[in-house]
Amino acid sequence: MTSDEFSSAAIALLRSAVGWQTAISKTLAVESRTVRRWLKDNETPPWVDARLAELIGAREISPWPRDEWLIGDSVAEDGRAREYIVHLMPPRFVARIVSLDENGLPDASEQPADVLSGVVYGANSETVLCEIDWIDEVPAGQMTALLEAACDAIDRA
Repeated sequence: MTSDEFSSAAIALLRSAVGWQTAISKTLAVESRTVRRWLKDNETPPWVDARLAELIGAREISPWPRDEWLIGDSVAEDGRAREYIVHLMPPRFVARIVSLDENGLPDASEQPADVLSGVVYGANSETVLCEIDWIDEVPAGQMTALLEAACDAIDRA
């Protein structure tokens, strides 16, 4: 399997992206540098594919979730709906999608919306991502690309 398939399967099995390389090396009884070499070479030995399939409990490895993005509404205690986007693949994060008025401020229906603290990313002149909660550590230099990909997913929805 490729390095992307391996990392997805390992993270799905371990249920966490934090420290997954060390954890999967212990699970497979190999050195962590061996895991890094497989990732670098973009290929795992056939026995690893079979062992991961056995551990996951499948004949064919199909790590979950199958989709990268989940967009949906939550319902607050006061009955208001809030829209969120969730990145389901590592590095995982949740961000609130907030509509802006003509002055670039959150619409009244979006209140309360924290667009003053933390990371706030302008999707376009009508929408921002805010109240972002990073579940996994973000590799250096990937935050902007991930938020831009989130905006692309919102546009496709």
